[in-house]
Amino acid sequence: MNKVIGIPSDGPELSDTISDHFGHCRYFVGIEIDEEKNVKKLFSLQNNGHAGCMEPVNNMKQRSVTDMIVGGIGGRPYAGFTHYGIGLFKGVKGTLSENIQLFLQGNLQSLNEPICAGSGSSDHNCH
Repeated sequence: MNKVIGIPSDGPELSDTISDHFGHCRYFVGIEIDEEKNVKKLFSLQNNGHAGCMEPVNNMKQRSVTDMIVGGIGGRPYAGFTHYGIGLFKGVKGTLSENIQLFLQGNLQSLNEPICAGSGSSDHNCH
């Protein structure tokens, strides 16, 4: 089964860096990974702001995203992804390509609570 990985990014390309926080990113980039672990970019959507925390979550669900790699994420979008059964993984500082490779190797930590990038601890009210 193919996976579709969503990543909040500072730019639209795989060579761009992962965003520090889900809701404040400049782009949402979608990557398809097939059974042979081939990587293909599916979409890059500019984040022009949103009316509510669930809008980008629903947007990712509508694009069949199965997992998200995030630098940080607040409580509401975390709960939304969890509700939809979309896996959340803590990305590392670096490019989208680097994070995808770590994901493929099983070297990204699964998130079991919201977390803000750079703080080293979870904060349920971070944005």
